[in-house]
Amino acid sequence: MARTVDLGVTQIYWVPGDAGLTTPSAPKASEITAGKNISPYVVTTTDIGPDASDTVDERAITDVANVVVPTIGNYHGTLVLFRDFTAGAPTANDPLTTVASAAGAVGWIARRVGLPNSTAPASGQKWEVYKFMTDSPQISGGAGEGYLKATIPLLQQGTFYLNTDSTT
Repeated sequence: MARTVDLGVTQIYWVPGDAGLTTPSAPKASEITAGKNISPYVVTTTDIGPDASDTVDERAITDVANVVVPTIGNYHGTLVLFRDFTAGAPTANDPLTTVASAAGAVGWIARRVGLPNSTAPASGQKWEVYKFMTDSPQISGGAGEGYLKATIPLLQQGTFYLNTDSTT
């Protein structure tokens, strides 16, 4: 059995805009790379992924066992990102510049797992794609307990795809 150690094999892009990905079920590598590769800033406590679906528990009078049917799919997300400063001022790579400086930014999280994070997005790669709106960034600092960070709660916007093939 081939195994891959979970070090340096994840890449995450923020693709801004409602129409940032024109076909999210088959994202174009060019649209992903038009976004911002935020991988170097993502803290390991970031949590993005699917949740259990809503279900309907209803059976016919002839069923001899319960029936549970998935209906609405669910997903969640919270970005925790290192801040990026030069001479005390946020840079163009700072998450409050690239992802959201305030609540209400709509965009896509595109995540690829398995290839080295230095591998550029290309056609035929497997991606997870999630549409989110950002909530108010929560900025940390002043506690002397680590790097400066920003936590950006992500609000699901009704669309996600798992294990999609990217196209050109």
